[in-house]
Amino acid sequence: MSEKHYSAGYLESTGDFLKKLKTHSYSPFAKITEGTVLDLGCGTGIDAINLAGMLGKGVHIVGMDHDPALLAKATESAEGVSNVRFEQGEATQLPFADGTLAGLRAERLVQHLAEPGLAFQEMYRVLAKGRPIALVETVWSSLIFYTRHTEIEQKISRFLTNNKVHNGWAAQRLAHDLTASGFSDIRLETFCMVGRSLDDAQRYIWIGHILDEMVARDFLTTAEFDVFSKTMAEADTNGHFLCSMNLVMATAVK
Repeated sequence: MSEKHYSAGYLESTGDFLKKLKTHSYSPFAKITEGTVLDLGCGTGIDAINLAGMLGKGVHIVGMDHDPALLAKATESAEGVSNVRFEQGEATQLPFADGTLAGLRAERLVQHLAEPGLAFQEMYRVLAKGRPIALVETVWSSLIFYTRHTEIEQKISRFLTNNKVHNGWAAQRLAHDLTASGFSDIRLETFCMVGRSLDDAQRYIWIGHILDEMVARDFLTTAEFDVFSKTMAEADTNGHFLCSMNLVMATAVK
């Protein structure tokens, strides 16, 4: 597995960019008045903190992640928020009793899992009957830069989908995986993330980092790197830079 495609700064940047989608992903939990809601793969904790504020003191939010550095950032950000706590853990071994959670949310988590089937089984196990789950995933294969270099764009898409993350087709499989795990009332919605400058692409997609890694790992030639980088820079200078990528939100109940 290559270097992971996120850091605290990256997650905070994309969190700001995807604010409307994030807010929408909280809506399945709006009627919960008591119990525990898990934000799985919580990263820097912004969503857990937002849920804690939205749902009020009667609901306890647990943010869980496997990365201690991200959890340290989350704990620092949550200072003074009494109904949220952060724990280190793995999606395939959730430390909750059967049927005890009032809700479960996970954003851009499943794509990083080597054993997603086990994680879906755990999500189903810990949720109480009739309670909601909301999952948000990136459709890596949908990334487009709207340049004439379509073959290079296809290489970037294939690299991200098949090589950069463990489970690059997670978004397309959400409905199947939820159904196979026993969930019902499954609904899918799509959202388009649009970048209108090279700076957007650098901040929110890490395109420079991606291209560097592709060259280092022989997925892209130096000549391809040069021509694609030049084309993006020219589009940005001339005011017609555009890139886009879809995300999917799946909701269901146990």
